[in-house]
Amino acid sequence: MTNNNTKDVCRSECILMSHKNESQRLYLGLDLSTQQLKGIVIDEQLQTISEQAISFNDKSTLVHHVQPNGFIIDKDDNRCVTTPVYVFLEAIDVLFQKLRDQKKFDLSNIVGVSGCGQQHGSVYWKTSSELEKIKNFHAGGENVSLVDLLQSSFSRIDCPIWMDSSTTEECQILEKAVGNAENLFQITGSKAYERFTGSQIMKVARKTPDIYAQTERIQLISNFLATILLGEYAPIDLSDGSGMNLLDIRQHQWSNECLNACGKELEKKLSAKLVYPRTALGPIASYFVERYGLNKQCQVVSCTGDNPSSYYALASDPKTIVISLGTSDTVMASIPAAAMPKEAFAGHLLVNPLTSYPESNLLMLLLCFKNGSLVRERVREETGTKDWKGMSELLGQTPSANKGVIGYFYDDHEILPHNVQGRFYFNADGEQVNDLEAASKVRALVEGQLLAKRLYLQRANVDLNNNVDQIVVTGGASVNTDLLQILADIFAKPVYTASAPNSGALGGALRAVDVINQKPNTVSSTVECVVAANPRGEYTSLYDDMLNRYAKLEDKIVQDKKQ
Repeated sequence: MTNNNTKDVCRSECILMSHKNESQRLYLGLDLSTQQLKGIVIDEQLQTISEQAISFNDKSTLVHHVQPNGFIIDKDDNRCVTTPVYVFLEAIDVLFQKLRDQKKFDLSNIVGVSGCGQQHGSVYWKTSSELEKIKNFHAGGENVSLVDLLQSSFSRIDCPIWMDSSTTEECQILEKAVGNAENLFQITGSKAYERFTGSQIMKVARKTPDIYAQTERIQLISNFLATILLGEYAPIDLSDGSGMNLLDIRQHQWSNECLNACGKELEKKLSAKLVYPRTALGPIASYFVERYGLNKQCQVVSCTGDNPSSYYALASDPKTIVISLGTSDTVMASIPAAAMPKEAFAGHLLVNPLTSYPESNLLMLLLCFKNGSLVRERVREETGTKDWKGMSELLGQTPSANKGVIGYFYDDHEILPHNVQGRFYFNADGEQVNDLEAASKVRALVEGQLLAKRLYLQRANVDLNNNVDQIVVTGGASVNTDLLQILADIFAKPVYTASAPNSGALGGALRAVDVINQKPNTVSSTVECVVAANPRGEYTSLYDDMLNRYAKLEDKIVQDKKQ
């Protein structure tokens, strides 16, 4: 069941900047990600006091470091990717040590802490008995650590993370158990994916039944983090729980069909209780009070997934679309549950972190485009340009809509559209051509990638005319003003840029602020957002026509690949 007692609180405009003021109440946000544990401390004015990061491959910092990249790829099956739980535990200790030792502020001024974790990863507890040592810790002569205290607490040491793709068979079993992929999508907001937690749990239950039987509690990385901070099992929050293929995202409760397919008595192992992302869970464990000087009244707020937490930090309200232009490009937006697509697609719908009440029934849409910055860099090299300035010069040599030329750049197997690979160039007559001139290729790349984002948002039933006011862009390519102008023209929306490299951790700190203060309208924007481009109507109409051609040609590419 869900906890409906949390008050919904909003956010207020503020520019994040470095600041030091020990007299104010402080808030800590954490991000237990794929390769690092990151932390950010902000004050009542939402100004940054400190930031820290602990890399999981840092031999000088961690005894339990993992080489070369902070996670383990199984040498016998490279689809299996894990991180030892001891890496997470030691990183938490080291981060708190660094925050204490830098002496920029007094840790006893931290009144609230929250955070996030890489989505889909899972931790397997054998017993909670040793958590009591953290909750009621009393410092003695020994300098004990979290690893020391929890050494025997886990039924499985290596935690599957989101990069694991070894559960294809389990995905097929799960979809069949509920009828088909369409049914699973309608229940959980996603088709079955190998990285999702449900299929990972099923694999443990099927392949290592003794470990599954020994497991008392299965947690996501996010509520594992909250558990360590509390010194007792913390519940899964609804936003991160949506990335498991186990949660009924409309009813905000576990799906019995999915649970029964994945493991015996699975609800008991997960805990029946589910909470919203803004839920006060209780005071921080004595371990952090005694060892690092935190205040015993510091409250732990529920932790969520890294994507929902970033959306919480960057979206001022549900009418904001957030686009991150990175190695993979991601798009996050809000959508009413009533508008949920009737057909499954390769995107994801989660319980929206911007809401705390089931009555609002608001979902968060997450789209991922695999071919992002690496393709942009490759095209830059192919066209002989050194940087984004050179790309802009080439963009200036061609008109908007590229005289009808359209390009599709799927250098790696794409997610949207699913599993298509290759490059496809078309002239104004819709005829496929072998290559494009440099200036035309650069514009085809930029326009094609941005048209794809609008196309898949529309296919997901996002009402761009009535339910979207603005777009916030972050990531490396957001420095290019010409790209941002094309984005504004294609979407007919103003585009803002935001610099928030630690947006997941920041989202945790902001949720702590919102829950602890319980003041409505405290935060409407948390990162300094600069207006980068406003739409130009005459070009938007050009792109409206171009989008129709883009969609038809993409459909042709997909159909040709199936034959």
